[in-house]
Amino acid sequence: MKKALEACMPTTIHHWCIWHIMKKIPSKLNEYKGHADIEQEMSQVVWNSHSKDSFDRNWNYFLLNFGLVDNKWLSDLYEDRHIWVPIYLDHHFWAGMKKQVSSSIFNKFVVTYDSVVAEVKCQCLLFESRGILCRHALSVLSFE
Repeated sequence: MKKALEACMPTTIHHWCIWHIMKKIPSKLNEYKGHADIEQEMSQVVWNSHSKDSFDRNWNYFLLNFGLVDNKWLSDLYEDRHIWVPIYLDHHFWAGMKKQVSSSIFNKFVVTYDSVVAEVKCQCLLFESRGILCRHALSVLSFE
């Protein structure tokens, strides 16, 4: 796909989607016991790293913790991290987050902030059940 995109759309920047990467884990890491735990931890590394340095530290710990230091697929994935990691470390607030669907529509997440009671809510509801603010809400608070 990379070569096709470079040939057809030379000015386009192509990034990998974390959903596609995570979907490959069962087939790429099936020989390891507890690949479901590996998938969960890898997701945590991506979503809970707030800088490139913290991603590198968390990734190395993840590999050591699961004994995956010599895994070729994960090594290659790490070498190509410039194609997928920076988009998950971007702390800019986007009024509309693109969701990959066949009709290519945009889902908008509205964040409301009440400064009187210091309450912030986001329509995405990603972590609300756990009492954790999503990155959309945190981005709004960073401007306060």
